[in-house]
Amino acid sequence: MRSSFIGNPAGGNPADQVTVHVLGGDPLVVCVAGRLLFDTLSPLTEALAELDPAEHPRLVLDLGQVPMCDSSALNLMVRTRAALLDAGGWLRLAAVQPMVGSVLKLTNLSWILPSFRTAEEAAAHT
Repeated sequence: MRSSFIGNPAGGNPADQVTVHVLGGDPLVVCVAGRLLFDTLSPLTEALAELDPAEHPRLVLDLGQVPMCDSSALNLMVRTRAALLDAGGWLRLAAVQPMVGSVLKLTNLSWILPSFRTAEEAAAHT
């Protein structure tokens, strides 16, 4: 499986473009680039909606190219985690950038959304 999602917010500012690439494997790796904000989140929302947790219950979200996120992105991550847990799987984050890491810590979500340096480390963690 390999698919890509690209989107711009209503204003079309190229700086706010978000790209998402879903890479095959077990676990699936979803690579995201761009600022994950309320009005830019749709490519990631669409990509995750196309994934069936029963078929792919283990997911690594590679955030190495995500400099910032807001509460809508956090909400999407928490909902995705819940669906994956219900299917017997998990969600792990990789390459979390400093501002996103700060938001995860401030919201106390870092304990349910574990972060790893790389997607490979996240996939290999037992």
